[in-house]
Amino acid sequence: MNLMAVFAHPDDEIGASGTLALHARRGDRVLLVWMTRGELASQFGEASPEEVARVREEHGAHVAGLLGAEYRFLPFRDTFLTGGREEALALARLMADFRPQAVLTWDPLDVHPDHRATYQAVLSALKLCRIPKLVGEAHREPVRLYHYPRRDLLRPLVHVDVTETEEVAEAVFAFYQAFYRWPVTLEDFRARRRLRGQEAGVAFAEAFQTETPPAWPGLPGGPPPGRGRG
Repeated sequence: MNLMAVFAHPDDEIGASGTLALHARRGDRVLLVWMTRGELASQFGEASPEEVARVREEHGAHVAGLLGAEYRFLPFRDTFLTGGREEALALARLMADFRPQAVLTWDPLDVHPDHRATYQAVLSALKLCRIPKLVGEAHREPVRLYHYPRRDLLRPLVHVDVTETEEVAEAVFAFYQAFYRWPVTLEDFRARRRLRGQEAGVAFAEAFQTETPPAWPGLPGGPPPGRGRG
């Protein structure tokens, strides 16, 4: 499977890091795409946008290496994303080249305008990548879109058992936390992911939503929720 993850800024991928690492470890191709370099991040004080962009691009490269993913930065400006045609077309051309079976991104209602715009650009790109006159060799295979979950969106919730790659997710979080000095600790991060795991009957999980429920080849077995490993 080819899995593409599209986010607005480096560090947005933390909530999907276990899933991305899991697919990479299984031998799937994973492409991590950032729409911007996040050059207006306030944590950098008086550093120029150019310097911030350089550092955050290095961060992205490091994290992609931890995950086992390929990566790309698109040339759009931080806080200037609109979800419009130019952004969607850039993503559509990437999709036509990479040919994903699944795409993972931000939810459509997040408070950050760049996050909402990223979702809209992805949604439009999934249509534009099917048009040969726009992208050359079109990508017309079915693609399932997943996004970060929101309780106020009534869409199917999908849990991914990331117990196998929890150490990778924690390494990604720890890398960013050490740099930005976030008040959220590694223990806090681990506890939240353990709670997600309890919902699905596993030790650690990440959750995403999708517009339509995926069809299983049969009823999945396993422990009931609340009886995860560990």
